[in-house]
Amino acid sequence: MFNGRRFIPSILAVVFCLGVVALPAFAGDKAELPKGQWVIGLSNSYYGNTWRKQMVDSFTEAAQNAKDAGLIKDFMVQNGDGTVNAQIAQINSFILSGVDAICICAASPTALNSVIQKALQAGITVVAFDSIVDIDGAYTMDYDWVDMGERKTEYVMKRLGGKGNVVIVRGVSGAAPDQGIYKGIMNVLEKNPGVSKVAEVIGEASATKSQEAMLKVLPSLPDIDAVITHCGSDSIGVVNAFEQSGKTVPVVIGDNTAEFMKWWTDRKKADGYETLSVNSTPSCGAAALWTSLNVLNRVDVPKKMMLGFIYISQDEADEYAGLQAGTIVSPYFTNEYVMETIIEPARKK
Repeated sequence: MFNGRRFIPSILAVVFCLGVVALPAFAGDKAELPKGQWVIGLSNSYYGNTWRKQMVDSFTEAAQNAKDAGLIKDFMVQNGDGTVNAQIAQINSFILSGVDAICICAASPTALNSVIQKALQAGITVVAFDSIVDIDGAYTMDYDWVDMGERKTEYVMKRLGGKGNVVIVRGVSGAAPDQGIYKGIMNVLEKNPGVSKVAEVIGEASATKSQEAMLKVLPSLPDIDAVITHCGSDSIGVVNAFEQSGKTVPVVIGDNTAEFMKWWTDRKKADGYETLSVNSTPSCGAAALWTSLNVLNRVDVPKKMMLGFIYISQDEADEYAGLQAGTIVSPYFTNEYVMETIIEPARKK
């Protein structure tokens, strides 16, 4: 049974578009890295949705495995309230604590630059992932957010035949993923004048907040043909808002959460409901941990690396009906898997 963390679906070879390279020096979680006295911190800007919680859990699990194996001395985790100031305080506290590396899921691409520069000058390795930063010296593990926004909007355009009303649900305010996804959505909408954006709401990548935001605007809107969600864990909130309002649920782009996948597969069985689901991989928290440890051990790690999305089509939906509640489809990132699918492909570019 899939549990949302350890399952590595066969589609990943296609989704990630990355070759698998045999690296006998790296095997499993321990990955034959040398034992060390490193201390690694996680600075997470926001903890208000399923995606972020699963990300933190994956980092914590990988760090505990590394600690148990003697690869690190210790690790620290700090979760913020979504504001830049809170994350600046987190990073400053890590600097004062003398950590060797900080993994950052950032509140802003640029607003943290001064404190990150301070960390770099102190000799601290900085690995920004998912919601990255734009500063020389930091390692980044990014997603192609614009492409994701374009692909799911293109799907909606095909379903609507170039005509209809859509609502856009935005993500975590100010963060790089929200900016990139929104740009991709708008790139496609601008080419389809027959489709009207009738509302834009702030969902903060949260089911609860997305539901609340949709409930506020639905009474004043015309019939909705599709909702283009962000990612994180907003899709089931959108569905709940339509059902609570007594309205027919339109095409809602899914987010790979267990809750949405169960709703989708139940509706698919009942009346053939069709959609597309996509999300980034929340267990990239573990990928950031292993990447930072490789950098500390002077492994050849490129400064810029890419992560991959998981797209789930109509035909594949039933494979994920049994996801554990409160989880999102994601691979289990061992050090070997990080080397094979993230670090080694980045070396070849």
